[in-house]
Amino acid sequence: MVLATKISLLVAVSLALSLVQAEPIPILKERASKDPSLSNKATCKTPHCVTAAREILDDMNPKADPCQDFSQFACGGFYEKRAIAADQSAFNYFQVLYDKNNDAIREIVDPSFGKQPIPSKIDPDPAAAQANLQKLQDLYASCIDESTILSAGRKPLLDQISSILSAFPSNTTGNVGGGDKTVLAKTLAHLSNQGISGFVSLDVSTDPMDPLINSLSLSEDGLGLPAREYYQDAETIKLYESTIGQMFQVIFGEEDVTTRNQTLTDADVKQEWKDVAKAVVGFETQLAEIGTELVDLYDPIKSNNPRTVDQISAVTPSIDWASFISGVLPSGVTNTRPIIVSSPEYLTRLESLLNTTTPQTLRNYITWLTISNSAPNLGTPYRQPLHTLSATLSGVSPDTITPRWKHCVSVINNNLGDMAGHYYIQTAFPGANRAFTVSIIDSILESYKKTFPTLTWLDKPTLSGAMEKLTAIVKLMGYSTDSPGVSSSASLQKKKLPNPPQTVNAFYNPFTNQIVFPAGILQRPFFEVESPEYVNYGEFGVVAGHEVTHGFDKMGHHFDSIGRIHNWWTNATEKAFTEKAQCFVNQYGNFTIKGPDRKDHNVNGQLTLGENIADNGGLKQSFRAWQSRLQSDPSGKKHKNFNLPGLERYTPSQLFFISYARVWCSKERPEYLVNLIRSDPHSPSKWRINGVVQNSPEFANAFQCKVGSAMNPVKKCEVWKGG
Repeated sequence: MVLATKISLLVAVSLALSLVQAEPIPILKERASKDPSLSNKATCKTPHCVTAAREILDDMNPKADPCQDFSQFACGGFYEKRAIAADQSAFNYFQVLYDKNNDAIREIVDPSFGKQPIPSKIDPDPAAAQANLQKLQDLYASCIDESTILSAGRKPLLDQISSILSAFPSNTTGNVGGGDKTVLAKTLAHLSNQGISGFVSLDVSTDPMDPLINSLSLSEDGLGLPAREYYQDAETIKLYESTIGQMFQVIFGEEDVTTRNQTLTDADVKQEWKDVAKAVVGFETQLAEIGTELVDLYDPIKSNNPRTVDQISAVTPSIDWASFISGVLPSGVTNTRPIIVSSPEYLTRLESLLNTTTPQTLRNYITWLTISNSAPNLGTPYRQPLHTLSATLSGVSPDTITPRWKHCVSVINNNLGDMAGHYYIQTAFPGANRAFTVSIIDSILESYKKTFPTLTWLDKPTLSGAMEKLTAIVKLMGYSTDSPGVSSSASLQKKKLPNPPQTVNAFYNPFTNQIVFPAGILQRPFFEVESPEYVNYGEFGVVAGHEVTHGFDKMGHHFDSIGRIHNWWTNATEKAFTEKAQCFVNQYGNFTIKGPDRKDHNVNGQLTLGENIADNGGLKQSFRAWQSRLQSDPSGKKHKNFNLPGLERYTPSQLFFISYARVWCSKERPEYLVNLIRSDPHSPSKWRINGVVQNSPEFANAFQCKVGSAMNPVKKCEVWKGG
């Protein structure tokens, strides 16, 4: 998925969830006593343990030196044996779990599998449950019916384009800046109401100064390529122009492409559409040039710029902002609060661009936005050029077609995700999972509480704020229980919200001081209740610690315990943090990936700083929390750290780090890696393994790595070291 630069989207997703607030549950005692013979010196030989051990061994390359390249040691077998699917840009355990969850959703929504739940047997409101299930199946059936979609031809998209552009001028002279600003505003609003963003995007997000209030947020948008850097690449621009020209020919050309015997080529495109494509790409290139650096968009201080409508109008008068906002808001709703602008400088530069852009170019650009967003819903022949573009940028062969059902499951998740999640959680998220994951998180929070007071650079006023924030963190696990309640069919009939429980992700929301773990990620290999604790802490524990650490990273530390932007750090502490953080910027900025041109491309150490700090802090605190539990119960009566068959040669500490690395075992196409370092705040998987363990004295001690070896450099980066 291409990373959007709209931070407000993350905020909206976070706010949409009102998940189960976790509390310890007595189930833990039952789990611990199931097999009292499994002491920490015993080897577990259950089918689960045999399978878990085999999978770990299969991923490893024991011949590699863990002190020289730990990713090769822990994932060498994975790299050798695993293959990237023909229609995918990478293969990793996130993809495995994503595919597994999609298979589960498919069985729910596709009656041909004969595995649909029977609402009357599992739901207290069977009528609502049956109606919801029918809605899911109807949406899926309409999406999977390609013959009907194909027979509709281009008309649905042509009608949509006509509707959006109905009031926009054509064949006029001059520039947009001198035109009717109300018409432009209404066109942008109409576009937005179709779910398409132009060169600005209006969203609703938590007010950074008061988390109990929602405010409108205005951010930059409108690029068709994944990142600004692509607009400086001549080959990519050539491909992009070709794609746009072909799509205009497909949608507006006299010939219907379904009658063709071969794929459309540039030779089939009229010069008129080639000229349109050149103008559209030229406009987007200028948009990219005036865009804000991703690093600044992720900065909560730099991106928090409250402005009145009059102030926005003063810097970009070519748009009637009052009309645009009223056109996006529901009927009868008015806005009286300042709008949070991510980059006022962008709006100023946008005005200059509009004053040099003709109405016809803008009309063609808006048409292209509509085509690129909606054409994927048309029949296969009509979307072929878009598929070729997407495949090429991902390193996938354009001849490879993703099965239609995968697209249709995505449609379900994007539009009726919580309804599908209602059935998903009944088998995928048993209560014991929740109980044990909560205990892991609680132990990591306790580890942080012990660490903070030992940090010499964290002065007393800042320490007090840190402890207050840590104590106030809210744990949200599994699935929504309010607005809507995913377990309630009646609630789901009334409201639909994003980020359903089958989501394979976890995150920290600074605006609410919440750590969120949807049920979709609380699955093997990230977590399994029957595994020894050194495995679960190495996998899920580090993920949990990662999210907690986000509350105190370069972005999160600007927010207080209730989610307000509030400077609770003293100048001295801020200075010390910045100095320590710079070490990570330098370290990760020197890591590289190989692009499709076989050249080295450096990771952006500044863009990935927050995630790198979270990775390092998560590993450190999870290891400490696990060690504390192990030392409190060395025999394993309560906290199970039994051996796994075939892995007895490795210590539990070594297996903790091996388990951590396995989560990030990944094979990627070079094109995907280039896209990643240009647009994603996370480092590539290899460096999420090696970069982190290089900074871990505990890792060096576990594997007895000599000082100065590749994985145990003399200089280590640390923020949350402590005593």
